[in-house]
Amino acid sequence: MHIKVTNLIALALARNMVTWTGASNSTSWWYSNVGGQYTIPLAIGGCQDLRNCVPRLRELCIDYGNRCTHFYFNGQGKRCLGEVVRTWLNCNGGDCWMEEWNEVGCMWKVAEGAEAKEGK
Repeated sequence: MHIKVTNLIALALARNMVTWTGASNSTSWWYSNVGGQYTIPLAIGGCQDLRNCVPRLRELCIDYGNRCTHFYFNGQGKRCLGEVVRTWLNCNGGDCWMEEWNEVGCMWKVAEGAEAKEGK
């Protein structure tokens, strides 16, 4: 069995994420299961290319309304995070939310036209 080393590294990078949103704050921390911690400066929702923030993380799409996230590492198909905890915080007199996300099986579909990313 031959597995690319880069794929093993990417597999190790995804485990959980914490986002802070609301008021003028929207940031995120991406945690790997090998002890890495990476800052995602704009966790405002939607899709963004994060290769400059997290090694080999090609795209991260956050859907706060449905409390789900999907992402793609180079050379891999879609992987997903689900929101497990949502906590209200007072951020300098304004409302903020801290959301914790853990990797889960993907139970939702990618928007039409995005199937090429999954190798279909």
